[in-house]
Amino acid sequence: MRNKIKIMMEELILGKYNCNDFSYDMPELLLQLEDEELAAALDDIPEICANYDPYKTNETELLNDKELINKIKKIYNLVFC
Repeated sequence: MRNKIKIMMEELILGKYNCNDFSYDMPELLLQLEDEELAAALDDIPEICANYDPYKTNETELLNDKELINKIKKIYNLVFC
């Protein structure tokens, strides 16, 4: 499971995973995660994904593609690097 999460995050960061798909797929995957330590490290991801909006206008709490990727990249660097 850890490796699958890592690969999904890498693919998002590299532009190989659609942001909209990631925003649905990753929280669903995290629900199945049994590693409590990893789950705690990735705890912010469902909220980040919930705030993703590909049609973002001027709403500061929402995230566009670039903002989503940057937030996921920060978590990726903390957890997997």
